[in-house]
Amino acid sequence: MERIMKQVSVDNLRENDILALPILSQADAVLIHADVPMTTELISRIRNLGTRTVYIKDEQEGILTENTSSGNVEEEYPYKLEETAKNSRQVVKRILEKHIYKHNEELKVIVEEAQRILDSVLAEPEVVNNITEIRNVSTDMYTHCINVCALSTIMALRLKMSDKQVHNVSMGAILHDIGLRYINVPYVNVNEENMTPKDVVEYKKHTIFGYSSLQDEAWLPDVAKEIVLFHHERIDGSGYPFQHKGERLKPEVKLVSICDDFDSMISGIGSERMKIYEAIEYIKVHAGIKYDSTIAAKFLDSVAAYPVGCTVYTSDGGKGIVIRQNKEAADRPVIRMTQHADGTPYTDNVEHNLLKKLTIFIVDTE
Repeated sequence: MERIMKQVSVDNLRENDILALPILSQADAVLIHADVPMTTELISRIRNLGTRTVYIKDEQEGILTENTSSGNVEEEYPYKLEETAKNSRQVVKRILEKHIYKHNEELKVIVEEAQRILDSVLAEPEVVNNITEIRNVSTDMYTHCINVCALSTIMALRLKMSDKQVHNVSMGAILHDIGLRYINVPYVNVNEENMTPKDVVEYKKHTIFGYSSLQDEAWLPDVAKEIVLFHHERIDGSGYPFQHKGERLKPEVKLVSICDDFDSMISGIGSERMKIYEAIEYIKVHAGIKYDSTIAAKFLDSVAAYPVGCTVYTSDGGKGIVIRQNKEAADRPVIRMTQHADGTPYTDNVEHNLLKKLTIFIVDTE
């Protein structure tokens, strides 16, 4: 039975909740030990430390919460951004499910959701400043649009784009795949290479359909429309629909292109699903070729290859759970070991900091 953790906001901690992982200082000193029941004083102390989220054991069973379908941490949304994204997804789904080509009155409501996401990001500066913790999740077009909007907005701020550029990125990103509503080919968890030639042609029309449905809308900026039309273009001219090269593409378009490809790869929208570290490696390999090198570098510096809570397998045959990131190296996190190479469980609290254990590598994830 795989045991995993539940992440909660410190504001949602209750007395008698049990810490699943210790709270550490920047120097890795234990400030509050695991297995300690929460008290009012301890919760106040954790809050004063500046900690925003902690991992707790399941309150009913006394073990780490189990999720047999994914093996990942079951996570409560610690940021307002996550709650906003969750609500915005319902709005986007409701509108697009009944949307008819060029009947765009209600699409303004979707753009309002982009503004809500932007406002939430601005209200939570730690979302921008800290490593972005993104997980593999099964998704649909609506969730994908929200994910790309949130990630693109965060990255636009990290790249120090102007207020106008950030706003345009948010609006274009949330609408970037509206053209998928106007095609009728399977595109979930399938690569273009595995589609029939006829389906590939039809699938690639979604950028044209999306743009033409919005091109006459005065309330949507031209750059946002270009994001809808060009988000599958690549700087080497290998993209579509027009094989434009880098000099023809605005920075806002190049940014959303990377965020769209990344979320597509880990969620399975227009791509076979990959693990997060595989998607990161793909972008790393194609930086400066398909993707703008400066934007790609900032993106790669922002996303953790192995998010906190994911189960990993190590080069020595062991198994563990990522409990902390090393900002100096996103691919070398701190792991709490759960299983020896022979399959027996660890009985002690053993942690490997991969920045110090240089002979150990992560070889796969669940």
